[in-house]
Amino acid sequence: MPIAIIPFPVIKLAWKNMTYAYSEFRKLMKQGKFKEASHYAEREYMQGSEQNAFWLTQQSNALIRASEYEAALKTAGQALAVDSSNPYAVITSADALLGLDRTGEALKYYQDTLNSPRVLLRSRKGVLECLARLKDWQEMLINIAGWEMPEQEKIRFRVKALSGLERREEAIAECHKWLKLQPHNPQALWELTELEILREGLDSVLVKIGKMARIPSLPPVYKEIYASLCRRAGRPDEAIKAYAKIEAEGAKARIQQKKAFTLAKSGHEQEAIPMLEELLRLEPKNMYLHSSYEAACSRIGEMERAINFYQQLLNLFPEEKALYGRINRLRRKLEKKL
Repeated sequence: MPIAIIPFPVIKLAWKNMTYAYSEFRKLMKQGKFKEASHYAEREYMQGSEQNAFWLTQQSNALIRASEYEAALKTAGQALAVDSSNPYAVITSADALLGLDRTGEALKYYQDTLNSPRVLLRSRKGVLECLARLKDWQEMLINIAGWEMPEQEKIRFRVKALSGLERREEAIAECHKWLKLQPHNPQALWELTELEILREGLDSVLVKIGKMARIPSLPPVYKEIYASLCRRAGRPDEAIKAYAKIEAEGAKARIQQKKAFTLAKSGHEQEAIPMLEELLRLEPKNMYLHSSYEAACSRIGEMERAINFYQQLLNLFPEEKALYGRINRLRRKLEKKL
């Protein structure tokens, strides 16, 4: 039987369509629209060849970013059923397992891709992340020393390992190297702050960070660290002021969330509740937001408001079945008080 030859223009058109589709998918991911990206990848898979693991892997990646790890693992498993040797599907499975805190299993998956040049850096970072969660600090240091990786990545994991081994001075020195490579890097600054608190005490570090937070030319991360330290030091009013300044500079949802938590815990529930509702409309799966919102409503007797809000949220997100449980629990609490 003669082999069918696909005309070059057909191949070219298919490649063009694929490139456009992936570009649209990446755009949704960059915009943080992970659920939409997941649905987009699923549609592309259904419209294309069922023997192609590519879109299944992309769908799984989007689900991981949406923190839907069970669904992501299932989808990555489908990709592996199509192509068991696909390193991207293997490593996406590992990412999903790590999200589910199945660290030992995730480690094996990452290790299985260490010989694949296409995902080598992701594999190495995944292995180190697993070892950090397992607190296998010595193995981390051995791997860091033997692997080729960008220097800032080596330093990041070295700081974790040295901190875990309580070799604080060495960890602090690594943080300073990190900040020379990447000035004002938020993660480096947070790590350094925690290490300095262990060495010098909270009050001393709070004064130092407070001075830096007042320098207009420095990025907002210094104000954010200062606000966090104020919360820890039992100075919520100062923390709220710091968060308000960051908001004025163009806050993201994460900063608004921290401000809302601080307001809720410091007797400003009436201000916190509307903020928490707005944030929950953006992140209906966020357990920390739900916990803070329900506690704030309970403290000031606004459980009926919470029930009505959750019913509205359920109309917006009918797939969020956990909201039924929240509504029923709040109704029972309300009935006990009546």
